[in-house]
Amino acid sequence: MSARPNPLQGRPLWRTLALWMVPTLLFTMVMGLILSMQSLREVADSAYDRSLRGAIRAIDLRISTESGGLGVELPYPLFESFQATADGEILFRVSTDDGLVQIGDSLLPPPPPLTTGQVVFYDALYYDRPIRVAAYMRPLDPPLYGAEGQNLIIEIAETTESREAFLRTVITRTVLRDLAALASATLLLAVGVHAGLRPLRALRDRLDRRASDDLRQLDPSGLPREVQPLVQSVNRLVDRHRIQGEAQRRFIEDASHQLKTPLAVLRAQIDRGLQLQDPADLHAVLRAMREITDRSSRLTSQLLALALARNSALWSSAAAEPVDVATLLDGVVRLHLAEARKRRILLEVEADAHTGSLHTTEALLFEAVSNLLQNAITASPPGGTVTLTAARGVDDMAISIRDGGPGLSQDLLRRLGSGQRFNLSGNGVRNPSSTGLGLNIVQEIARALGGRLDLSNRPEGGLDAVLHLPAEPSGLKAA
Repeated sequence: MSARPNPLQGRPLWRTLALWMVPTLLFTMVMGLILSMQSLREVADSAYDRSLRGAIRAIDLRISTESGGLGVELPYPLFESFQATADGEILFRVSTDDGLVQIGDSLLPPPPPLTTGQVVFYDALYYDRPIRVAAYMRPLDPPLYGAEGQNLIIEIAETTESREAFLRTVITRTVLRDLAALASATLLLAVGVHAGLRPLRALRDRLDRRASDDLRQLDPSGLPREVQPLVQSVNRLVDRHRIQGEAQRRFIEDASHQLKTPLAVLRAQIDRGLQLQDPADLHAVLRAMREITDRSSRLTSQLLALALARNSALWSSAAAEPVDVATLLDGVVRLHLAEARKRRILLEVEADAHTGSLHTTEALLFEAVSNLLQNAITASPPGGTVTLTAARGVDDMAISIRDGGPGLSQDLLRRLGSGQRFNLSGNGVRNPSSTGLGLNIVQEIARALGGRLDLSNRPEGGLDAVLHLPAEPSGLKAA
């Protein structure tokens, strides 16, 4: 039992080309054969008709009326030579147009209307045999038997077997020639396709020999020009996979780096609590464990946000929607208002209904602004002020968060510009809830939304974080 063909394999290229080219070549061959037959028939008729015309002239020169009647001296040597050349039967008739005199084969079919002085050629049947007839009419001078305006008609005919045999021979040779040309073209097509696909087979072998983690770009040199755009598209696809792989690798590094320490501290606290007998000391350990758990919960939320930002290129463009910026800032402030009140930090929002909206992904934008505000609250001293501002420019929307903290060193600004992770505790501010991922998340989200994050120290102190987003709709980009 034969295996069924796999429909996913597709149709071979040579078969597709053959289905387009072979019928076209056949059609061209048939049309050329038809035109050749017409041309050959015209040429053959012209050659054979020339012999018939010569025979009519020879007969006309041998017609005499001197005896009072119609006399014809037939050119028998000419007839014999003509019959040998034509390889058929020769028939003739000499008559007057009034039918008074007929010499020759009286059973020849009557001619069509004739014009004086012109030779007319036509096809007819003689005892069911096809013949070719030449007829000529001229005035008879003097007329016979006292008739007036009498015309002489000379007709000579030949059977067409020799003409048809000649045409059959030529057409047969033409068909054989065209079939040989078609077979040669098909063979050359198969050889050309095989040679043309050789670079593609070499490219396939190169891909098959690659390791699973080899995401280098393919070298398009040496490939046909028509294939190079396909290779470039594959290279772009490989780059996207490489970017996603690097994002996943960075996420694993961040997760392992951030989760390892809290879990180790939590285990140490549990081991210490198991050894304590005093309820007061045990409560202190439990409070410390609660702080570690809160920090781990915050860390987990930010790691998930980081993974979402780095993999946002996988989202559909349908996730973008009009987002009212003033409403979004108000929502972010309400989320962090309780924490700001604990530290007596004033939150100010400078945005109104005229700020307008952005066509973007609300969840990602909310997470970015929330992380910036969280960092600003954490960095600001108690009793300070954090200001959120939204301003629409010509080509973008700028959302800035200003705080009154110590700002960042130039080294940290340089590291953040190069994409390195920022750790707030390393800047002199001790806060157990800080995970060091906030600005990293914002950077990833900004790239995903087609924007950028600018960080700068304020002259009067504090940090100015500005999130620039395109004013026009833009698709999500790989982070």
